[in-house]
Amino acid sequence: MSNISPYTLVIADCLESLAESDSDESNCDEKQAMQLLINMLQGRMLEHIKQRVSNYYNIEPEALNDEFSVSLIEVFAEIFGLFRHKFEEMPWLVNKIASRIVEVETRNGSKTEKRINQLYLSIFCKYFEYKNIEKIISTLQTDPRIQRAIISAIPSAVPS
Repeated sequence: MSNISPYTLVIADCLESLAESDSDESNCDEKQAMQLLINMLQGRMLEHIKQRVSNYYNIEPEALNDEFSVSLIEVFAEIFGLFRHKFEEMPWLVNKIASRIVEVETRNGSKTEKRINQLYLSIFCKYFEYKNIEKIISTLQTDPRIQRAIISAIPSAVPS
């Protein structure tokens, strides 16, 4: 993953704007920034899962269509319900996870993809009690809409 995700860039901007917000600004602006941050975290997590699925099947992430993305959101609805509930209980967790994502994904060096994979695995394990990200991927494979989207994205063998 040589490029920084657009989600990660927005997450970094949100963190910066929350850090710069002073007491004169309305509480509404801070709530909006926090809501955007949570949405971007969810989007980045979905993007990461999509990347992992595409790597597993050796297909380009762009080949996975909108049906795949919508199905992914629906499959993850329960996980993200837990996600939002944890953030309501522990608002500091939003900044902690967001800061860690920005730190890991913007760091230069080799093994970036491996570090990113380890980061998301630790996020799912530590905060959302999913011990194995491959189990999440295998759960995705049982959804017929996701299966159709994956199959349609796999390049057909061209007869010679």
